[in-house]
Amino acid sequence: MANLYDLKKFDLNLLVIFECIYQHLSISKAAATLFITPSAVSQSLQRLRQQLNDPLFVRVGKGMTPTTASVNLHYHLQQNLEQLEKTINLNKRTELRKRIVIYGPPLFCSVNSHFMINQLCHQANLQIEHHNLTTTESAEELLAYRQADLVFTRMPINNRATICQPYKTVQTLALCRRDHPRREELTSVEALAQEFFTHYITNDPVIQRVQQSSMPWLNPNNIAFRSDSFMTILNMISKTDLIGFVPSYLFDFISPTMQLHVINIDNLFPDITIYINHHHSSSQNHFLSELISILMNDRVASQPQINNNG
Repeated sequence: MANLYDLKKFDLNLLVIFECIYQHLSISKAAATLFITPSAVSQSLQRLRQQLNDPLFVRVGKGMTPTTASVNLHYHLQQNLEQLEKTINLNKRTELRKRIVIYGPPLFCSVNSHFMINQLCHQANLQIEHHNLTTTESAEELLAYRQADLVFTRMPINNRATICQPYKTVQTLALCRRDHPRREELTSVEALAQEFFTHYITNDPVIQRVQQSSMPWLNPNNIAFRSDSFMTILNMISKTDLIGFVPSYLFDFISPTMQLHVINIDNLFPDITIYINHHHSSSQNHFLSELISILMNDRVASQPQINNNG
């Protein structure tokens, strides 16, 4: 039975106006549909933003786009408008389906997502959605516009609205196929420099700095294959005598299925720090807070382990 006292304190008309804005993504069209003024629609939206502590919609160019909280609210409203108590989160919060949106470097979250899912599998109403973070997307904007709940980056984010913490240190490994004819001889930079290589094409400034650190010993003329796909590069390394450089977490993920060998040469590349970023307001989301706590407390357990067999 609904808590009528709490419902009385909430203007349910705000949800009707919200749903109309969501459907049209336009203040003026929502006003025309509801036969009220655009000013009244804007004022109602502002009240709902304050009530739910979320912008709900953000301006992108000349249009509007919903935040993750807005998508969640719309989902529950369209599912069953009669269950308004659950929709506005006034009571029985655990009965609502929660969606957490995560962005991260390509393949990083894919490799580590099983760890997160295993830790949170007891949350029946939780759904995690993962997106690759491309170089054309701004992690700061994703968090500021509430398009993401959690963002993994290779560079720290410095602003007052974002909490940024070092999450994991990632090595860049030199790999060859396990039956490479000169595998046992590749014990020094001088020996390695005589080989031919793959090259990962990217605009990521952090990865580019790692690649540039090999300039003193790697002759560009010895780069025989280039690709913007790590999986393609790994396949090329496993099938040819080419040498390639990949993140340690990716090697740990793929090594059981590919016959690859880590070339152990100290200080070949600088380490990369992966940062975990979230909005200050995320403390109000107990699902997200629990996820962040699990990730930060169990970083060692989720660290990739280099295993050179054979």
